[in-house]
Parts: sequence; C-alpha cells; structure tokens
Amino acid sequence: MVPESLFIRDPREVPFLNDQVKKVLALANQTLPRITSHETDDFGFMTIQFLCKQIQHAESVLTLVPRRDAGLIARTMIDGLYKLLWVSQAPEERARLWRSFSIITDWRLIQGRMGIGIPVDGEDIRRTEAALKALGDLHRRKKPRPNSSDPYNKFWYGDVKLSEMADLDNRELYDGPYTELSDWEHWGVSGIGDSIARQGSRIVVDSNSDRIAGHSLLAAFQCLLHTLAVTDAHLSLNIAGVIQNLGENFRKTLDSFYAK
Repeated sequence: MVPESLFIRDPREVPFLNDQVKKVLALANQTLPRITSHETDDFGFMTIQFLCKQIQHAESVLTLVPRRDAGLIARTMIDGLYKLLWVSQAPEERARLWRSFSIITDWRLIQGRMGIGIPVDGEDIRRTEAALKALGDLHRRKKPRPNSSDPYNKFWYGDVKLSEMADLDNRELYDGPYTELSDWEHWGVSGIGDSIARQGSRIVVDSNSDRIAGHSLLAAFQCLLHTLAVTDAHLSLNIAGVIQNLGENFRKTLDSFYAK
C-alpha cells in the first residue's frame, strides 16, 4: 500500500484551502439573502436551489475535514456543479427539464402507492395527470423498455453521463478530486486500504487523511465559487469582481507553494 505521506504535497496547503473555503462561504452567505428571481425563470430557480445546497455541503466539508468522509460530500458537490454547468449551456430548455421532473417523481410516487394498496387523494391524481399531459413528453424515453409500465427517463437529464458534462467545462475537477475520491465512496479496495495499517496482529484504522482533506477542500472551494459565478451571471448579483479576485488569489497562492 502506498504510504499516506506520499500524497501530502505541502503542509501549508490544507490550512490555506480551509481558509479559502471559509472565505467563499462567507461571500455566498452574504449574497444569498439578496437574491431574487421571477417564478417563471426556471434557470434562476434552479441556480438558487443549487447554490443553497452547495452552501450546505461546503459547511459540511469544513465540519468533517480531515475525516475521510469529507470526500463523500465534496464528490457530490462536483456532481452538482457539472449538472449546473451543463444546464447553463442551454438554460431555458435544460432548467425546464430539471424543474418539471418533479411531475415524474410525483407520478411514480402515486403509482407506487396505488400498487401496494395505499389510498391516494383523487385531486392529487388529477393534478398529476394534467401536468403529465402538459410536460410529460419532455421526459419520455426515446426507446421505451419492453414490458415496462414506466415510459419516462430515469433521471431528469436523460442518458447524459457526468463525464460528458465534464467535457464541456472544467474537466480537471472530474479527472482530479472526483476520480480520486471515488474509491472511498464505492467501497473499493484502495479507498479502504488507505485507511488501515497493521501493528503486529492488530489492524489500526485511521479515519483522517490529509490527502482527502486537500481534495475535499479544493473541490468545495471551486464548486461553490463556480456556482456563485453562474448565479451572478444569470441573476446579476454584481459580485463578479469579488469572485474573480478570490479565484486569482487562490490560484496564485497555490502556485507559489510549488514554485521553484
């Protein structure tokens, strides 16, 4: 097993990243109360919800580091960022897919309850059926599964893979932290093996990891900063300069750690 110490690049990195996440989190929390959007603006609605969730995740990462489970939260932050960036390529069309998928969720919930004999309010059934007539075709499978009573896509984004979304913007987060953190999430041999060591006949488990802390904080900072940038670009929050300064200072300081 590769020693954990080989993954620690510079002892200044984790404290710096921790501080940077706190700074972008403070900006997000200061900005959030000022954000408004029109009810008909599906992308505006989506960006606000994604920003709120990224704020919660960033807070969780700060709470968990240096524990390895911080990586689980950081990884889902990357997942959310790529979905938001993918939607931003065609905001009106794709945000409508995300927001209207609640209809499919409601329909499936109703079908499941009726299937096991749980009573469902008739008005809920009628309202869902009306919504399906209006928007259900957006989520209908191009090739329905044989003998399936469910004609809709499993996910709101259809069959698009996260790796394909990553190809459109900021691929380095996918190839870096997202991939690095995957084995711990998926119960892989490497992910679990990195956390254990032998002392004679005993197995010792180390719940902490500077390497995972670094990846998690790096992802948390970039995901929240990028989400703020997308929100600012769409809803005109007038914080573009602050976002740029945070990003430039972040990159400049990290680069200085490894300058020859």
